[in-house]
Amino acid sequence: MELSVRPMAAADASRCAAIAAAAPEPWSESQLLSELESPAARLFVAEGDGGVLGFAVFQLAAGEANLYALNVDPAARRKGVGAALLAGALEALKAEGAGQCFLEVRAANAPALALYRRLGFSSAGVRRGFYRDPPDDAVVMTLTL
Repeated sequence: MELSVRPMAAADASRCAAIAAAAPEPWSESQLLSELESPAARLFVAEGDGGVLGFAVFQLAAGEANLYALNVDPAARRKGVGAALLAGALEALKAEGAGQCFLEVRAANAPALALYRRLGFSSAGVRRGFYRDPPDDAVVMTLTL
């Protein structure tokens, strides 16, 4: 599958919210549209097979990028979409001056942990009881860009 990564546009928000609906804490269309208006926000989509297959939400400030969401359409998982999306987004963020990227991921989310480690992220600590629904710890990860 041929994939491309580009900045999210307002027209993508509905599709991205539909993708997010499968997540434990989904982003709504209105939340995504609001983020698009934030000067520090950087949102990206992965396109392939004629449509948006995933999205990522970052904040960029003081040379640090923070990943707040990485969602891939359940039908497109395990096909390299998440890796391509994250790699493309990190490349764009580095070009904007980001030197470090941070994220939190559910301790029980083994596929996401494996993806982040494969892309070079390392564990920086654990935040006990960080997630509420369902309850879970957060693994804090970091990557030098």
